[in-house]
Amino acid sequence: MAQKMGYKYSVVLGHEKYYSKSGYAPASQYGIKAPFEVEDESFMAICLNGTVGKLNGVMEYDEAFGL
Repeated sequence: MAQKMGYKYSVVLGHEKYYSKSGYAPASQYGIKAPFEVEDESFMAICLNGTVGKLNGVMEYDEAFGL
């Protein structure tokens, strides 16, 4: 659904063994940083459009998350 909406990446905060089964890798590999301290293995991303590019930025959460 996210891919159809035009999103290029999906980012999750979760267990590396679970999300890696779906193709997620540490977000740092894509140049995506968390806005808080977190283990690299737990902050993960996947490229949805197949054109993997190295980004350089900090993930921004929606206001609803209170971060």
